[in-house]
Amino acid sequence: MLFILTVLSVMLVGAEQQVAPALPGFLGQIIAIFQTMLTGWPYALSLMSILLAHEFGHYFMSRHHKTAATLPYFIPLPLPPLGTMGAAILMQGTPKNKRVLFDIGVAGPLAGMILAIPILFYGLSISHLATIIPSNGMIEEEGNSLFYLLAKYLTFGKFLPMPISTHGLPLGLYWLQYFFTGRPIPNGATDVFISSIAFAGWAGLLVTALNLIPAGTLDGGHVIYSLLGDKAARFFPFILGALLLLGFFWQGWWLWALILLWLGRVHAEPLDQITPLDSKRRAIAILVIVIFLLTFTPVPFAIFSGV
Repeated sequence: MLFILTVLSVMLVGAEQQVAPALPGFLGQIIAIFQTMLTGWPYALSLMSILLAHEFGHYFMSRHHKTAATLPYFIPLPLPPLGTMGAAILMQGTPKNKRVLFDIGVAGPLAGMILAIPILFYGLSISHLATIIPSNGMIEEEGNSLFYLLAKYLTFGKFLPMPISTHGLPLGLYWLQYFFTGRPIPNGATDVFISSIAFAGWAGLLVTALNLIPAGTLDGGHVIYSLLGDKAARFFPFILGALLLLGFFWQGWWLWALILLWLGRVHAEPLDQITPLDSKRRAIAILVIVIFLLTFTPVPFAIFSGV
């Protein structure tokens, strides 16, 4: 039921056009709403595929290691920007050792990225460049991760948004400031106006990065705990402090800081705390940390008013 509601919620948010009622009255309005929702199927199919891959990566790896886990619980939220609060599985059993915990933790992000990357590049290929112009006095921009910047550069041959002025700053300093703060306001800049499929791919990168924050019971928390054991707790105050600072530029990080105060202080501890990760898993751990750094978006959503 939650999965079906989430599909409908994501379709509603991803709808691209308003269909005029073919019939008069209340019935005509209901049919028009349903037809409008159907226009959101490309976005819904793309985003739900990424979320399904991510969650079933965890689930099937849990089954592989004979660690009891629930099927994914999807959380509908029929509001922009995504239409969902994601999904989660619950481990009902205790992992045998750190290697099992690590495998379960990394399986989701890696599986999700396998779909998110081609979906993003295909979505960008059917997107177009245009000048950013305020709409009703507002500018809304999706944030940039290093991977997203690179993807736009590979697709369009330029770093986007391409400003008309760096406001007197050296180009490198301008980009450093814009990347971490979303400022200066990119009014008049050239940027890609992404298709719904590209937005789903971008959202897949965002979901991956959020899950890979190296704290607590998040996927990144499983990875860092498997790698460092109890020493992983030393990073928590720095992670919390970084989120609090970033919250001055996107207030959603303050909510994440509160969530981590709840989820970030505990770890899914395996039965065997002694067996270390082997060299293959350590290499994958480094890869996952690199993926986190490449997909992390300091300002996921920027809304400028009065421009």
